[in-house]
Amino acid sequence: LGAGITAFYMTRLMVLTFFGKKRWTEDVHPHESPLVMTVPMIVLAVGSVAAGFVLVHVADLERWLEPVLGTKGERGLSTISSLVLTLITLVVVVGGVAGAVLQYGRSRYIPRTAPAHVSPLTVAARRNLYADAFYESSVMRPGQWLTRGLVFADGRGIDGIVNGTAAAIGGSSGRLRRLQTGLVRSYALGMFAGAVVVLGALLLVRAG
Repeated sequence: LGAGITAFYMTRLMVLTFFGKKRWTEDVHPHESPLVMTVPMIVLAVGSVAAGFVLVHVADLERWLEPVLGTKGERGLSTISSLVLTLITLVVVVGGVAGAVLQYGRSRYIPRTAPAHVSPLTVAARRNLYADAFYESSVMRPGQWLTRGLVFADGRGIDGIVNGTAAAIGGSSGRLRRLQTGLVRSYALGMFAGAVVVLGALLLVRAG
């Protein structure tokens, strides 16, 4: 499936870019990219070929884990031979190429903007098969809600309890501190008032 889709859209890219009628205006003409883009691409291309050669023919990629995993163990048995699998892949690739050529190679007119009235499959393809929407609704949005809930619980719950307790203790201690004036006459007045209350309570008990 991946080989067929890749062959289709790469052939479409080649057909729309290099074949058919031009689609640019008279004052604009295609040109080669500047060196700041071309040189890195050349370096990456040469590096890819060199790295592939070294990994396969020099480093022996198939056996590079033998010092860790050892050489024992049975080889996996394939239900289909490599030749048949290669032929099937080539047939799928040719089908993808042929489909793109039939779809875009024969068309003389290619619209500048994507058509609005298309099939549901085309709409799904334009929207990445709704993968972004699925990820947003199933992972991103619930993650945001969970994060906001945890932040609220931490700020209003845990921090609220700790800060509220500290504020209550600080406020009550500040109010209690006001009762300690440091004046002897105030303490004497308080003791006198307390004694009067106690005597009054005793008299009421005896009278009852």
